[in-house]
Amino acid sequence: MTGHQNRPIDDDVAAEIRRLHKRHPRLGHHGIYDLLEQAGTHVEREDLERFMEENHIRAAKPWRPWRWRGASWPFGSG
Repeated sequence: MTGHQNRPIDDDVAAEIRRLHKRHPRLGHHGIYDLLEQAGTHVEREDLERFMEENHIRAAKPWRPWRWRGASWPFGSG
């Protein structure tokens, strides 16, 4: 058992989560949890995951070019 108390997600912690997500949009709840721990804010993983899901905070997916599979342009084989 760790020696620190886990905080509930109040307005201050919620603001910190939103700030971290804005700064690091590709991080999911695992990455945000690690950043909060490094900053000294200890929250339960389940609470963080639930908060992020309820507030529609998701990791941004990396951009990939769209593939033209199966398309024949204009009359050739794809």
